[in-house]
Parts: sequence; C-alpha cells; structure tokens
Amino acid sequence: MPELPEVETIKRDLSKLIVGRKILSISTDSPKQIKPSLEMVKKSVVGASINKIERRAKLLQFFLSNGEILVVHLKLTGRLLVREKGTPQDNWQHICFSLSGGKELRFADLRKFGWLKLLKDKAELEKLLAEFGPEPLDELGLKEFQTILASSSRSIKIVLMDQKKIAGVGNIYASDALFLAKIHPGRAANQLKAKEAQRLFEAIKKVLRAGIKYRGASDQYYLDALGHKGLYQEHFLVYNRAGKKCLEGHEKIEKIRLGGRGTYFCPVCQRL
Repeated sequence: MPELPEVETIKRDLSKLIVGRKILSISTDSPKQIKPSLEMVKKSVVGASINKIERRAKLLQFFLSNGEILVVHLKLTGRLLVREKGTPQDNWQHICFSLSGGKELRFADLRKFGWLKLLKDKAELEKLLAEFGPEPLDELGLKEFQTILASSSRSIKIVLMDQKKIAGVGNIYASDALFLAKIHPGRAANQLKAKEAQRLFEAIKKVLRAGIKYRGASDQYYLDALGHKGLYQEHFLVYNRAGKKCLEGHEKIEKIRLGGRGTYFCPVCQRL
C-alpha cells in the first residue's frame, strides 16, 4: 500500500501537472469505486477546474473551483497517472478524467480496493480527516508521540501503523524506523523508555524524509504520477530483506508476522 512518501510524491507531481486544468469528462468501467455515485460525481465536477491538491495521511484531496472536493485513497494497488490524451490505456485502468490541454488523469487499480469520493465542502472533509492522527513530519511533537506510546500495550509496530494514532506510516517505514532506532517490533509500546521513544521519533522522520527524497518505494505496485518507479526500495534497511545480512554486519534479517503483516528485523540489533 502506498504510504506517506509515495502519496506525497504523487501529490507533488500532480500539483505541477494538472492544477489549473478543467475536468471535461469522466469515464469508468468500475463505478463502484466512485462515491456516492458516478452520476452525482459527473454532475458536480465536470466543468470545474482543479485549484489545489493536498495530502493528509494516505489521502489525496483535489480542491475544485466550485468549492467541492474529490478525495482519493489508493489502498493496496492504486495508481494516479497523468497521460496525454490518445495514448494507450494503462494496465488496470478503471477511471479516467479527461482534462483541458489534452491531458488525462487515470486511476489504475489491480485489486479495485481504491476509491474516489466527492465531498460537498470543507466541513465534510474535516469530518473525514478527523479520523486520522497527527502528521509525523510537521504536526507530531515528541511529547505527543510519547503520550501515544504510553497509552497502548500493543506492539510498537502495530501502534506506528495505526492511522488513528499517527497518519501515513505503514509497513515499510515502520519496519525501517524500528531498525534505525534499534527497537524490536514486538515490544509493547508502553514499555519503551524515554530515550528509546526519542530515538524512534527521530528515526520515523528520517526514513519518511528518505522515502520522499527517493520518490517512494516501488517494491510492488507503486508508480509516480508519470508512471515511473521510486527508488527507496534500493535503500531498504530491513523491509523485504529477510535472509539477507543486517546492514550493521550482524545476523541475517528475520521475518515474522505482527497484526497480520510481514515484519522484518535484525535479531541482534533489535533484541526483544
């Protein structure tokens, strides 16, 4: 699933490529992914221009000239691609916005879990975004982070991935941040010492910034808005490195499952 760095990369790309363009039409072969309905979205957005694009957690928000907002969640396999009109259809393409200037915004999604939702105003948006915790790069402070950890006896990795606690961190960046902080992913969050919490707080910011620097991780389905792969997968610390030697030169990276997700760690660097 695209995480904060991947969604942020797409947001920045789209802001350069399609802000200011008018929506001319919408077509789809998967109307169930459009909420509340294809007909309502068409009626509301065709003819409107895209004024601004923002990201909150793993959500993209398209602010339109008529005051309405389109929110997109890419879920597991979603992609948002900007193409020239008339170019071949992309793999798994299910929704297409025809834009002014001969451009198309295409929503491709292998699993069809992703969705697009129309909101009438900022009040509806605020209600939706209230479900998410603070942004780790520009809203979350160390004291609040320590309070979040102290309030849960669940494993630290599960807490980091809980979007209601902290927005945007997923499996990749939680795994790498825990390695960087030398904390076992199975440790109870409320058992971390103050210095450990501070190391982890700093590690989260470091790996997220690295993810943005390298334009996301394309270990599976992720592509940027131009259809290019990111490069963070070439800089994984432990994620998807099971059986390979630890970067510190210790034992091989191990893989376990926590909360139903594959979890990677070094048994020497990250002792339980």
